[in-house]
Amino acid sequence: MATELKKEKPRKRTKQEIKNDELIETASRISALWMDFRKTIRRAFANQPTGMNDEQQFLELKSHLARLQRIMAQRLPEGFRYGAKNMSELMAQAISMSSLREMPPPDKKAIYGRWHQVHVSLQHLLGILDLLGEGCVVKFETTKARSGNIKEDIGLTGGSKKKGDTKKKVLVLLLLAAAGAAVYYVKYMK
Repeated sequence: MATELKKEKPRKRTKQEIKNDELIETASRISALWMDFRKTIRRAFANQPTGMNDEQQFLELKSHLARLQRIMAQRLPEGFRYGAKNMSELMAQAISMSSLREMPPPDKKAIYGRWHQVHVSLQHLLGILDLLGEGCVVKFETTKARSGNIKEDIGLTGGSKKKGDTKKKVLVLLLLAAAGAAVYYVKYMK
């Protein structure tokens, strides 16, 4: 007897799933460009020779980041903040590579600190968006006033104690551990 394997039709994705995927893609692109922004800052602080082409690329990078930020602001669920204001202020402060180069050392250190704050916020955003992509319901209004309990802040506490609740909690802890490892790597390994 031969058994026939049935080919399953791919499940049609919902509008919300498509919207979540686009949001994740935009956030990932912003995060990658933010890393490029850091590389450019480091190059400027290292006093390496730069030309007009480098300055133009830096301006294009900032322009691309600002455009993606506007797109993200339109797509993010209301109530969630990811450091967009700090990102915009830092990009405004970094007028050009030559202006970065001329900054005094304390200002350069402050630039790195602000960059890092935004980077951590972006990684937090990516973790939350991954949860959304997997179908978890996240209450964004809880991110306005943080309690210090991460699970509570993203809306994964309370309710019934079902088997799925434990899986969600484990997933959150794994995502937080991965984000912590990424931050450690960026901060201490480079």
